[in-house]
Amino acid sequence: MRRWTFVFTLLLAATAATTVHAGKAGEVRKDAFKLVNEGVAAYNRADYRAAIPPLQKAAAMSLNSFPAHHYLGLALAGDRRYAEAVEAYKIALDLEPDHLQANVSMGDAWLAQGDTDEAQPYYVKAGKLRPEYAAALDGLARVAEAQALDDQAIALFERALASDKGYAPAYTHLGDLYLRAGKLDEAVKLLVEAVSVRPDFGPGLDRLAAAYGRLGFSNEAVATIRKAIELEPNDPEHRVTLGEVLLGMGVVAGAEASFQAAIALDAGDPKARAGLAEISRRRGDYPAALGQIDTALADARLDRRNREALTKQRAAIEAERDRAATLTAAIASGTASPADRAALSALEASRGRFDLAADLLASTEPQGPDRERLAFYFFRAGRFREAHALYGELAAAQPRADLAVNEGASLARLGDDAKAKAAFTRALAIDPDQPLAKLYLGNALLRLGDTAGAASAYRAFLAAFPTGASAEQVRRVLAELPPEAKP
Repeated sequence: MRRWTFVFTLLLAATAATTVHAGKAGEVRKDAFKLVNEGVAAYNRADYRAAIPPLQKAAAMSLNSFPAHHYLGLALAGDRRYAEAVEAYKIALDLEPDHLQANVSMGDAWLAQGDTDEAQPYYVKAGKLRPEYAAALDGLARVAEAQALDDQAIALFERALASDKGYAPAYTHLGDLYLRAGKLDEAVKLLVEAVSVRPDFGPGLDRLAAAYGRLGFSNEAVATIRKAIELEPNDPEHRVTLGEVLLGMGVVAGAEASFQAAIALDAGDPKARAGLAEISRRRGDYPAALGQIDTALADARLDRRNREALTKQRAAIEAERDRAATLTAAIASGTASPADRAALSALEASRGRFDLAADLLASTEPQGPDRERLAFYFFRAGRFREAHALYGELAAAQPRADLAVNEGASLARLGDDAKAKAAFTRALAIDPDQPLAKLYLGNALLRLGDTAGAASAYRAFLAAFPTGASAEQVRRVLAELPPEAKP
């Protein structure tokens, strides 16, 4: 009896222990599940830094949780901690080797570090798991692009889109490739399609804004990137793009504020730091410019491509600083030669200080190509009367179409569209294929009220030059003309 009582007591104790252990395990699973949900919610808000701690805890508590490790990798990649993301993805793929998106995410993490050899096998595997899988083809296309195999990249992007016409990233990446290649009209069409199939796709809106900025559609560029910021307020990349658009428009204060907003989200953002460095360079504040570059270079998360770009930018700033100091000292001491003044003039022009550049160059009594450069500086400085006088003198001495165009452009800025029209007509008599003469003649005719003549000039321009930024602008103008002016 005592023996059975002892056994019963052991069984009861064992049962109790099992019940307590099971209870604790259940609580751990429950807590881990809650942490994963918290991390995923932060990740979906693009608040990657907030997503990382709960996902790290969840991954540590639940070693066999694929979602914890996969989303931890995604969050780390979002925070540009790509090497750490790779380690998280390795565990996720150990748990689920055939997970399509995890293989693609691993490829993305390696590619972000500039390692195409490590990235490619994961995209290949995803493509084997599901033939013609759009995300895998898109990844392989980006590998080819990184290897400067643009034709191969384009073919792979097109296969991805043929496989899934609703896959917005492929439209975006192909559009971005065309944007970098200067094929702006093709880029815009693809990027518009990206945000058509997914209106809430932040990267597509971001790249479309950049394309609009390159085309000179300033209002559309700003409106588009602000929409991306509204959708993803925690993504610094959109603030950087807004800064680049505003800097291209000459709105330096707004660009600086936007770059600073990106820094507030990610203190080491390389493109934001590069943008602030450029603003400081334009102001002649070389210590501040170099400080921005050095802060970005000190970030352990910095990938190879951005490191190379920043290092090159730093070297250029240092060289300009030293050159500016030498030239300024020579001018201050009265020992500067005309060549020194011309060199400092070019440097000031590169900062956007065209008024000072013009005065420096004018003081050298320029001859030959320097006179054309002086006329250009006058024009960019808004000194259109001086620009017109010099371009008119140059055009009278040399019957060149480009000089006649520049004379006409100066007259147009002075508000004399009739004389501008005559200058553009004279340019076309010298060179019937001169592109800007065709374009500016249409503008002059439009301002003079001759819409039919303007439409005819614009169509002639498009027939000769159907692609590029100006072509896209002309198409938009033609679309706004009254019916009687259209063919």
